[in-house]
Amino acid sequence: ALSGTAADAQTLSIAAFASVELTQTLHVAQPRLWSIDDPWLYRLGVSLDSGDQAEVRFGFRDIRFDPDTGVWLNEKPIKLKGTCNHHDHAGVGAAVPDAIQRYRLQVLKDMGCNAIRSAHNPPTPELLDMCDEMGLLVIDETRMMTSSPEGLAQLETLIRRDRNHPSVILWSIGNEEPQQGTERGAHIARTMKRLCNDLDPTRLITAAMDNGYGEGITEVIDVMGFNYRDHLIDDFHAK
Repeated sequence: ALSGTAADAQTLSIAAFASVELTQTLHVAQPRLWSIDDPWLYRLGVSLDSGDQAEVRFGFRDIRFDPDTGVWLNEKPIKLKGTCNHHDHAGVGAAVPDAIQRYRLQVLKDMGCNAIRSAHNPPTPELLDMCDEMGLLVIDETRMMTSSPEGLAQLETLIRRDRNHPSVILWSIGNEEPQQGTERGAHIARTMKRLCNDLDPTRLITAAMDNGYGEGITEVIDVMGFNYRDHLIDDFHAK
């Protein structure tokens, strides 16, 4: 039998204009796992005696990447069959209604897709909600590959916002960046990866590379991204 409930309560005092971090651990016996074919979602609610409350959806699932056998979801091998999706849509520009977002995702699923990459910027929260519901895997990509305060702030906002979505399986820190094959790029990637790992130690890091394979950020990212140069993949894998 599936157990879908768990609860805990704690009492603490917070001084005026102060902040307190509270850690709670809940145990759900035999959770129903989120998957492509069965995107089962749970809800976590937090409420205060004052009446303030918040709720977030999440899913239990395991994802891992093996250099020889590929991607595994809940210890079952899968092939990522997906597309790189820019946010805007013909006729409406960047102000995309939710109905169009869902329509596009359903068309992709009907085509046999099971994954999307948010090329080349953070997706809308509504899109990720739909991917959670429809069983689509997401490579979540930030716009700026930089270790500047602005770029790191954008990356932190992305991860804090999206890390509870079971559909998100990888953080992507860049797309075909000029510095991707350089040592400078590697330094930038290390700083970005350190932030990603601090905010979310459960997911690996990738980047979409179109040159410089074996150099620069190659030794930093966890999952290699190849754009276009598929004839180079076997040789790279052998090395």
